[in-house]
This record gives sequence, structure tokens and C-alpha cells, in this order.
Amino acid sequence: MKNSVVKYGIVMGLFLAISAGVAMASAPKDVVGTWSYEAPSAPYEYSSGKLIFTEKDGKLEGVIKIGEYDIDMRNVKLDGETLAFGTYVEGEYISVKVTIKKDTLSGTASYSEGSIEVTGKKEK
Repeated sequence: MKNSVVKYGIVMGLFLAISAGVAMASAPKDVVGTWSYEAPSAPYEYSSGKLIFTEKDGKLEGVIKIGEYDIDMRNVKLDGETLAFGTYVEGEYISVKVTIKKDTLSGTASYSEGSIEVTGKKEK
């Protein structure tokens, strides 16, 4: 009886480890696409736009689209549900950190004068 409990535990442990690995491996694909964002307390011209994520050679990359302008993201990293990247806007480095839950994101954009709340939704 003790042997079967140990075997069951080992099998369940392997199953959970494999499941977690598959979930983490597919996470970047869940981010890839276009997200509409809003940052109501940002200056008007930056208060809404699109975050466009792509995957190249297994790495996430991105562009922020505001009107006709594209701003490159730097150091795009996904760790579980947390997505972080940086960018330069008018010479100011901005660090963005959001939590992704299904088709929504929320978090902050931080810069030298403070932080601004950011929310968004993935476009279908």
C-alpha cells in the first residue's frame, strides 16, 4: 500500500511539473498580438494607444503605437503573469510592469516623476 502511494505521488508530481512547463511555454503566445491600452492620468497624447507584441526567435518584442507613431519596447520579459518592458518617450525612460489575466492587463508605467496606472484589453 505504501509503495502505491509513493508511486502515485511521483506520477502526480511529474504530471504537475509537465503541466506547469507546458503552461509557461505557451504563455508568450498568449501575449502575442495587439492590445489596446489606456493610461488616463498620462498626458493626453499618450493616454491611449496600442501595444503590439510579436515573438521572434523565441523572444518577445514589442512596439507601442500612438496615432501614427511607433515606439520600440526594450527588454520585453514575461515571468508568469507579469510582463515588463521599458521604452523611451521624449528622452525619458519609462518602465512598464503589468499583470496579464486572460485578455486584460493592468499595472503601472513608472518614470522620473512617479507612476501612472495602465489598463488594457487584448484585441480579437
